[in-house]
Amino acid sequence: MLKKIYNNFEEIIGSGLFVAMLVVLVVQTLTRQGIGVPLVWTEELSKLLFIYAGYLGIAACIKDNSHVAIDVFVNRLPAKAQKWVYIFNQFLILCTLIVVFIISIPILQSQTHLNIVTLQISYAYMFAALPILTLIMIYRLIERIVKEWREGKTEEVK
Repeated sequence: MLKKIYNNFEEIIGSGLFVAMLVVLVVQTLTRQGIGVPLVWTEELSKLLFIYAGYLGIAACIKDNSHVAIDVFVNRLPAKAQKWVYIFNQFLILCTLIVVFIISIPILQSQTHLNIVTLQISYAYMFAALPILTLIMIYRLIERIVKEWREGKTEEVK
C-alpha cells in the first residue's frame, strides 16, 4: 500500500490539488454569476493550486519519462548514437533542474516579506513551489536513471 502511494505520489497529490482548484473555480463562478458578489480570494487560491498541480504534473512526467520529446532527428541516428544522445539529454535535464533549484532559493527568500492580500499569507507559499517541487523532480529523475541503469535500459535504444 505504501509502495503504491510512493509510486503514485505526484499523481495522487496533483489530482487532489486539481479537484480542489476545480471546486474553488466553481464556487467563484457561482458567487460571481449567481449572487453577483465575487469572492476575491478564489482567484489567488486557484492560482496557487494550479502552480503546485502543474509542477507535480511535470514531476510525474519526469518520473515516467513521459514528457513531450521531439525525436525525429534522434531516431535517424545509429543505435549507439541514440543511446549517447539519450544519456546526454538526461544529464542536461538534471543540470537544468539543479540550476533552477539554486536560482529559486534567492527568489523565494525575496518574497517572504510580501503577502497575498486576499489570502493573508506570504507570497513565499506560492514561490516555494519552485524549490520544493524542483527537488522532487531531481529526485525522481535520478531515481529513474538509476532504475534504467540497473535494468540495462540505457543500453537499449529509446
